[in-house]
Amino acid sequence: MKKIAFVTDSTAYLTPEQKEKYNITVVPLSVIFEGKAYREGEDLGTADFYDRMAASKTLPTTSQPPVGEFVAAFERLLKDHDTVMCLLLSGQLSGTVRSAETAASMVDGNVIVVDSRIASYGIAGPLLDGAELARRGGTPEEIVALWQRAIENTTARFVLDTLDNLHKGGRIGGAAAVFGALLQIKPILTIRDGRVELFEKVRTHKRAMERILNEFHEVASQGTPLRVGVVHAQREADAIALKNQLVEQHPNIYAEVAELGPVIGVHTGPGLLALIYYPSEVVPE
Repeated sequence: MKKIAFVTDSTAYLTPEQKEKYNITVVPLSVIFEGKAYREGEDLGTADFYDRMAASKTLPTTSQPPVGEFVAAFERLLKDHDTVMCLLLSGQLSGTVRSAETAASMVDGNVIVVDSRIASYGIAGPLLDGAELARRGGTPEEIVALWQRAIENTTARFVLDTLDNLHKGGRIGGAAAVFGALLQIKPILTIRDGRVELFEKVRTHKRAMERILNEFHEVASQGTPLRVGVVHAQREADAIALKNQLVEQHPNIYAEVAELGPVIGVHTGPGLLALIYYPSEVVPE
């Protein structure tokens, strides 16, 4: 059996247990406060980041990994593996994919780079499915096909406490045109073609969550196995309660809680709550 190694970036927000189980290599992006770069997950913890951002007068910026970091990771992994497979943050949100593609062209070996067209659990879920499929004997071609199906069929719905960070960071895509009209409401946002877009305008946070959950229940009630990420930024108790509620209501889903770290948190701010889900072909053991 050919050996496959997996690489992602820090915006997948894998837990230490997930990384260890499949020996996944994570290449970090950076957050820049007042000219100093902090590598996500290594130099700056999530709680410290949100505290520091709240105290900062200016919005921090973010930076993709240098090409050299991917080159070093690929060369190290190719010594013991036949193929390196990368699933990375949306190319519409970051140059991370391009850095990895450049690095792949610089090393001697088979490196496959795939744009997830999303972030957070939209990367983590398919990545873990692919790693599990590899453990069960899946080929690189089968894993890429699995990833592409997951990408095409992922639903992402999220509510923010404020649109300020997305607007200032230029990450809100087409929704920026209606920013001024949205100041008094809680919009539901989605990811479309790799960019953040407006899904629906709702008056309150409660109604926004009801709309998201009604849509989810309609999908889950069909009985198809779903992998679900309940994603949050500084709302852990709400996320855990929501995950437990969904699992109790739908025995056909596999749900996990995921926290947004510094790089994506720069753009969302604290208070985000989201559902990211897609039909699961590799049910976790």
